[in-house]
Amino acid sequence: MRVSGELFGALIGASLILTVLYPVGHRRNLRLAKEMSGLLERELEPLDQEYTWLGGVMGFTGEFKVPGFKKVMVVYRLLPRQSALWLPFHFLTGDRDTVQALFYLDAPPRQEIHLVKGGLFNNPRIYNLASLKEERMRLGGRKFKVLFEKDPHPAERLADFLGEALPLVRHLAVTKEKGVFYLELPLPPSRLKEGASLLGRVVREAPALEKIV
Repeated sequence: MRVSGELFGALIGASLILTVLYPVGHRRNLRLAKEMSGLLERELEPLDQEYTWLGGVMGFTGEFKVPGFKKVMVVYRLLPRQSALWLPFHFLTGDRDTVQALFYLDAPPRQEIHLVKGGLFNNPRIYNLASLKEERMRLGGRKFKVLFEKDPHPAERLADFLGEALPLVRHLAVTKEKGVFYLELPLPPSRLKEGASLLGRVVREAPALEKIV
C-alpha cells in the first residue's frame, strides 16, 4: 500500500508530538505526586506512613497512622498527562485529578449516609443503594443528593463540619460496614493545599466528627 507524502508527514508529526509530550506529562505527574505526599505528611502529622505507586505515575495510595483514627488511607489518582491520546477524553468527561480519603473510625457510626454533589457525571458506586432512602438538600449553597439509612439530618451537621471546604467535596460518605468516613475530592493542581488542609482538619477535629456520625 502506498502512503502519500502528506499522510506520511502527518504520521511523523504525530509521532514527534507523542514523543515530546510523554516525558513532559510524566515529569508533571511525578512532581504533583511528590508535592501531594509532602502536603499530606505536613497536614496529617502521621506517626508512620507507607506509600504504594499506582501504575507508574498515575498516583499513589498512602496509609497513615494518626491519632483519633484506626488508620487513614488516601488514594491520589492523576490524569494520564503522559498520554496525549487519552488525556482529551478525560477532560471531555469531566475527569480531574482526584483524592479519595478513608478515615477508619475508632467507634462504629450510627447509620450510613452519603452526600453526593449534583452533576451529570457524578454517580458514585454505592453498594447498598437499594436499602437507602433519598432526599435532595441544599447544603452550603449547593445542591446535594442525600442518601441515608435512618435520618437525613446529620447531612446538615456534616456540611457544617466541613464548612468552607464543602465545595471541594464531590462525595462524602459514612459507611457502617467498615466504619469509614469517606471524602472524594476532585483536586486540580492549584487546589492541592486546600485539599490536604481539609484532610488535616478532619484528623485534628476527630472528636467533633465522632459526635456527628
